[in-house]
Amino acid sequence: MFKKIILLAVFVLFILTGCSYPNISSSDNLTGARFSFFDVGQGDSTLIQAEDGTTILIDTGRQDNNHILEKLQQKKVSKIDLLLLTHPHADHIGYADKVIEKYKPREIWMSGFVFNSSIYERVIDAALASSAKYKEPRRGNKANFGPFEIEVLSPDQLSEDANNNSLCIRLTYGRISAIFTGDAEKSREQEMVHSGLNLKADILDLGHHGSSTSNQPFFLDKVQPKIAVYSAEQANRYGHPHQEVLTWLNERHIKTLGTDVNGEITITTDGKTFHTSTEKEGIPKPGSSYSAKEKIRPHEKMEGAKSEEMPNVININRASKEELQFLPLVGPELAEKIIRARPYHSIDDLKRVNGIGNGIVRQIKAQGIAQVK
Repeated sequence: MFKKIILLAVFVLFILTGCSYPNISSSDNLTGARFSFFDVGQGDSTLIQAEDGTTILIDTGRQDNNHILEKLQQKKVSKIDLLLLTHPHADHIGYADKVIEKYKPREIWMSGFVFNSSIYERVIDAALASSAKYKEPRRGNKANFGPFEIEVLSPDQLSEDANNNSLCIRLTYGRISAIFTGDAEKSREQEMVHSGLNLKADILDLGHHGSSTSNQPFFLDKVQPKIAVYSAEQANRYGHPHQEVLTWLNERHIKTLGTDVNGEITITTDGKTFHTSTEKEGIPKPGSSYSAKEKIRPHEKMEGAKSEEMPNVININRASKEELQFLPLVGPELAEKIIRARPYHSIDDLKRVNGIGNGIVRQIKAQGIAQVK
């Protein structure tokens, strides 16, 4: 991990016109810009495209499905100009390594917060192996990608909390603007409000999947969005979106859409006005309103650090399939192959496994937690 921190340090450079419900189209004839809020279950991923071909992807969804790759293919994405990963939780960066390897983004933005998980390790490995410019922007930094203007709202300085280290941005296309805050919570919202930066936006991607730890009334009053969007799985174990947030939005007459009930949500704009369309009809309701039976999802993994903590030691002769996936570039299929080829007398012995070469062995050794005894 120390080696990766050093490498990272080297790489760092530096209104609403109506709502309808048609089926989502992946037409190449885009005029203006399009925001596609993907339905990736209890995760988050948004694709932003302009008619000149500029493409920005914010987060990549969960680690336990490949929805994001399917959706990018459906949208006929051939390149990514900016891959912005708000924070290192698995429901936001789960497929980022695969996206980096396939689409070779021109720039990758992350907060720089070092996180102890195998998924984070894979993303960093993929970023370092790519030709992308890697940046860790801070509050007040600005950048242009095609017709899009981006200003970083947070963080100013990193804290010890992954959620509150989320990269928060205000993105503008013409006179239309949108704010994305990842999983940033109340204290960061307060900092953004007190920063003096322009927070007014037409579109708000609700923080932390519609959690009441974010989306505070004072923040909503500063942003004054015309429409709010959240990404969540129906009947998720976290109760997203929270009742309080839906109440605060309703009190302010802010139109709200969610991927749990509306599926994929698309907002198109000419830079002056915008239009919304959804994959399904549905009215958002609090996650807590679903029955207890519906909430039981044994397969669903927790989003935070506890579920992604890396063990101190992985014995490749005894580790489970899940434990083996904490090793660099080892996924479910490769983990099964490792198990079938046991026993091993050294880490180098892993090269007997089809799909494991010198590069993967070198990274496993550098990680320093694999052993054979």
